[in-house]
Amino acid sequence: MKQEDFYWYWLTNIDGVGRDTIRRLLEVFKNPRSVYEADEEVVLPILKTQKQKKAFLLSRDKDRIQSGYQKLIENRISFIHQDMTEYPKRLRVIPDAPYSLYVKGHLPEEGRKAIAIIGARNCTRYGMEMARFFGRELSKCHVPIISGLARGIDGMAHVGALEASGYTLGILGGGIDQVYPKENYRLFIRMQQSGGILSESNMGIAPSPGLFPQRNRLIAGFCDGILVVEAMEKSGTFITVDQGLEQGKEIFALPGRVMDEKSAGCNNLIKLGAHIVTEVEDVLEILQIERKKVPKLNDLNRVEEIADKMSLAPIEKMVYSCLRIEPKYLDDIIDELKIAPQQICMTLNRMVISGIIAETARNYYAIKL
Repeated sequence: MKQEDFYWYWLTNIDGVGRDTIRRLLEVFKNPRSVYEADEEVVLPILKTQKQKKAFLLSRDKDRIQSGYQKLIENRISFIHQDMTEYPKRLRVIPDAPYSLYVKGHLPEEGRKAIAIIGARNCTRYGMEMARFFGRELSKCHVPIISGLARGIDGMAHVGALEASGYTLGILGGGIDQVYPKENYRLFIRMQQSGGILSESNMGIAPSPGLFPQRNRLIAGFCDGILVVEAMEKSGTFITVDQGLEQGKEIFALPGRVMDEKSAGCNNLIKLGAHIVTEVEDVLEILQIERKKVPKLNDLNRVEEIADKMSLAPIEKMVYSCLRIEPKYLDDIIDELKIAPQQICMTLNRMVISGIIAETARNYYAIKL
């Protein structure tokens, strides 16, 4: 560990000392080493609370500092601070830039335009498939996908990027080792192997509501544009949008049905001037990214034509052709096809196992885009 790394790691891990306090300390002492070596009588008056003062007095323990840093190395976690050349250029220019970062995997390539795909945790099947579709197709155009590794839209955007063997970065609202929600554990592992996981918080810090707005400014900081796939009128998603607007990022939104409360936020964004997105090309054009041939969403809804192009058995083609993105109940499929229920059930199960369709809930089936 280099000396400057030691002092930065120490300063950014004093219990109860946040960015505002670190800023005050650096305004006086200029660098972390000077803070570390300063007399207590000079430092303590700058600290506002008794908790901070007590934590500072206990913090200058070289063995404990080195032990904490060693745990990062053992867990293949990189510690990056503002004095390092590896510190992302994009984050240097945002308001309240983080003093240090923790990274598993690797960061996105500098200079490549990126898009954040965000939205509701409790989203519809349509929202999930749209997030996955845009994550995948933008990745095919070599656009890094940035999101928050949360349930719903975030997670599906990451999934789509990985399906295209593209780069995706997940930014956490807790410690760098904290998988939240737990259902995203496999996704977390895949991303750190072929993409990146980033946090402003060290190992062992549990996700908390106060950390998510801080996380959102980093999501906005890493991207050139923010695509909101699905969001209610009052949604935490708009914290990221506000951060993006403050940072001068392009805002995109997918339109939804006017009576669908889960699309109300997107529709309002469009009314307020966000770029309306109905195709992948809409994003590529605004961000001036080289456009490759990308599928049209209207074409993907022609399931009969798609079924004809797939290597499906005759009964599989019939089953596939009656499905849509919105899940359909088993009894409705049976009524529509007029085929023996047992044969339909066997066909559906076979197609789910092979990944052609999805069982979104018990006895509800839908196509994948």
